[in-house]
Amino acid sequence: MKSNLKYILGLSLLILGIAACEDEDKNPLNVFELEDSAAPYVRIKLDETIIAKGDLASSTFTGTVDDPSDNVASWELSVTLESGGIASDTVPLATVTEFPSDLSIPYTDIASALGITVDDISGGDFIRFLGKSTGTDGTVTTVANYSATLTGQPEQLQAFNFIVLVKCSPISGTTVPGTWVIEMQDLFGDGWDGAFVTFEIDGVATDYTFTAGEAATFNINVPEGTTSLVVSYTSGAFEEEHVYTVETPDGEVLGPFGPNPSPCIN
Repeated sequence: MKSNLKYILGLSLLILGIAACEDEDKNPLNVFELEDSAAPYVRIKLDETIIAKGDLASSTFTGTVDDPSDNVASWELSVTLESGGIASDTVPLATVTEFPSDLSIPYTDIASALGITVDDISGGDFIRFLGKSTGTDGTVTTVANYSATLTGQPEQLQAFNFIVLVKCSPISGTTVPGTWVIEMQDLFGDGWDGAFVTFEIDGVATDYTFTAGEAATFNINVPEGTTSLVVSYTSGAFEEEHVYTVETPDGEVLGPFGPNPSPCIN
């Protein structure tokens, strides 16, 4: 019995040791004592992490990258587009060899690198950036070298896996305050299968949908003094069945949108 206990204790210690080594491999950087770490860690501070679809053609991805440990020889930035849960190929975008450095890349250039135009990027898409750093000692690190406790904390400003969210542009060219009307239709007659329309009024979002029947109508009051109204669509199942229109306070009918509606109406 004593031999068995010794065997079990020894095996447990071995497993704990292996797990500790694996965790150390994943997270070689001690973020609280950067001066004592050999990991070539890079931080990035972005000017904007959200951009409206309508601003892509005239806007620029900007930020500042720095190496707090002062031991990075170079940092390579790549980009991919995630749309509808599907990611495009990852392509190289820029290389930085001096720190700190300012980044300034027009979104039209980012789209071109991806082999598309900004018109192909939709509200709800994520532009994902991936970084790879090479230390002055030749050590190479990517997001795979760091644990989620580091890369998942926004305050760490990690430059290895981060995103810019593309959102729908605010409504323009019509009266915003007043009563807006959504007319929804399901061509199969069984509700919208998880899809919904979102009215975001000055940053406060409300979703509208129906779960049974052929149609539904919603009246939305947009208060006086509203400065931003964003109307967007989130897909569900059976997208070929979903159709809707939006009527403005001026009586203008936007749409019909669908079947297979796009994420933005503006």
